[in-house]
Amino acid sequence: MEVHVDRDAFLRGLQMVHNIVEPRQTIPILANVLVQADGETVRLTATDLEVGARVSVPGKVVRAGGITISARKLLEIVKELPAAPLVIRVQENAWVALRCGGVSYKLVGLTPEDFPAVGAVESAAWISLDGKVLRDMLTQTSFAISHDESRYALNGILFAVQGKDLRLVATDGHRLALAVRPLVDDPTPVSGIVPRKAVQEIARIVGSGEEVQVAITDNQFVLQMPNFLLMARLIEGTFPNYEQVVPKEHPKRITLARGALTAALRRVSVLAEERTKPVKFTLTPGALKLSAYHPDFGEAEESLEVEYAGEEVTIGFNSRYVLDAIGAQEAEQVVIELKDSLSPGVVKSFEEEGALCVIMPMRI
Repeated sequence: MEVHVDRDAFLRGLQMVHNIVEPRQTIPILANVLVQADGETVRLTATDLEVGARVSVPGKVVRAGGITISARKLLEIVKELPAAPLVIRVQENAWVALRCGGVSYKLVGLTPEDFPAVGAVESAAWISLDGKVLRDMLTQTSFAISHDESRYALNGILFAVQGKDLRLVATDGHRLALAVRPLVDDPTPVSGIVPRKAVQEIARIVGSGEEVQVAITDNQFVLQMPNFLLMARLIEGTFPNYEQVVPKEHPKRITLARGALTAALRRVSVLAEERTKPVKFTLTPGALKLSAYHPDFGEAEESLEVEYAGEEVTIGFNSRYVLDAIGAQEAEQVVIELKDSLSPGVVKSFEEEGALCVIMPMRI
């Protein structure tokens, strides 16, 4: 194989797939990126057997072929190269020669025969989305993904096509985040749990204004854009019935400036107990008081003016959960909805329908 490729284009492609590679691998070839060249295209592929990604960049192919190279070292090298044409040439015994400007390298490669296949998409019903819409939905839900490996079904986001909507749901058992967007077409109902790593890669790669297509097959989630493909093995297991968790009524509703609430929560939670960061919310006519107590350091409280004329209610929340829910919103105004001191609270945007976070209360 011999190919001439623009260094900047090659670097961008490498950065799109590099994070898939796990730094510590028991299978040596999985620490490598597969470089293939034919026609006028260079394809870069990475996989960890659970998530795989492939990107295509234009190149002048002198001799078609393929090779696998250490993903970490290749990225380190290409980052340091000058902005000049990059020549990649495979030599005998899987050695790889790189030349760019006046610098050259000779790297140890592995032949591609044992590299796992990425890109065999079965027949699937594709859903088209604007890239920003998908990225916003991931932002509004991914913070609630569980990190408890014993609850494996919660270690990802549920993608569900329901009616004419796409629904993304994540929960760790203490909070639940939901984002809903209407779909243009009349899609086939389908659902699957997409693992955390794939969610992180999609959020990192998908840009505003790009149209993306997603599909869920029997055991895979697939995302494709022009010159890019990502595939992930779906998490096996049953996702909880999230619709039962979302409260149907909220007699007590207040609207606050996102920045003011964030700053006040941060200030008060400095004196909250470290492990669960509990903060007490006391809602009275015209005011929301935030308070925290630490037996070793003392107490803190702060009041915010709100438009509220109902009866008093006091409820405790993990302040980190509230801050995560607020931080996932772009709107300047956020809404907090409460029922009573023992029922879950809801945090959502004042301006945008279709996204909310349900947070379980704490005893304080």
